[in-house]
Amino acid sequence: MSASVFNQNSEIKIKFCLGRAKYINITAIIVPMTSGNREDYLIEILRLTNGEGKVKNQELAERLNVSPASVSEMIKVLSNEGYVKYTKYVGAELTEKGLEYARQLRKKHDLMERFLTDVLDVDPVTAHEEAHRMEHAISDESAQRICRIIGSPDNEDCKLCDDYNPDEGGCRIDTKLSDMLPGETGKISHLRSETPAIIKRLISMGFVPGREVCMDSNISKVGPKVVSVGNATFALDSETAESVMVKKSDN
Repeated sequence: MSASVFNQNSEIKIKFCLGRAKYINITAIIVPMTSGNREDYLIEILRLTNGEGKVKNQELAERLNVSPASVSEMIKVLSNEGYVKYTKYVGAELTEKGLEYARQLRKKHDLMERFLTDVLDVDPVTAHEEAHRMEHAISDESAQRICRIIGSPDNEDCKLCDDYNPDEGGCRIDTKLSDMLPGETGKISHLRSETPAIIKRLISMGFVPGREVCMDSNISKVGPKVVSVGNATFALDSETAESVMVKKSDN
C-alpha cells in the first residue's frame, strides 16, 4: 500500500494505492488561509495552558518568535472577536469559543502529523512542519474523513468530532467486525487502532470506510475471521478484525 498527496488549487488530493490496480481517492477541501496567523496564536495559547489559566504576552512572543508588541496587537484582535479574554498585567485566556476553535486546530495538526508519519512514512520533523501548514488549510469534514480511515485514539480534542459518543466515552462505536456472525453484512464506518501497522495493512487490503463487508466464517472469538470485502476474501486475525468498525445491514 502506498499513498500520494497532490495540492491542486483549492483541494488536497490524497490517493491510496491498494495494489492490483486498485485505488482510493480522497479529496480534501482547502479552507482559505486568511486567518492562519490568528490560528497560530490560538493553538499556542492552548498548548501553553491546555485550556486552563492565562498566558503572558512575553511567553507567547518567545514561543511564536515575534515581538511583544505584535502579540499585544493580535491579542486585541482576538479579544474583539471573542476568542480570548485579556486581563491587564495578568495575561490572556481562551474563551469557550476560542477553546473549541483551538482544539479543532490541534486535532487537525495531530491527525495530519499521524497521517504523514504512519501512512506516508515521512520523518517526524518534516511531518510536524508539514502538519503545521495543513492544519490551517484542511476543512473539518475532510479531516474527519481522513480520521475515519487511519483511525484515531481518543483524547480531549475528539469530543468535538461528530463521531464522538459521550455514552461510550470515546469515538463512535458501531459493531466490531470481529463480533459479526457468519452471514451478517454491513458497511465499514471507520477504522480504530493505535497500531499504525494494522491500519496500513487494512487499507492495503481495501478495508476502508464506505465499503461493504460480509462475515463468511467466525468460528471462535480468538480464531481467524474469514471476511469478504468487494470481490476479495481474507482471513483476518482477531486483533485486526477488532480494528474494523461496521454499521450492520438491517436485513
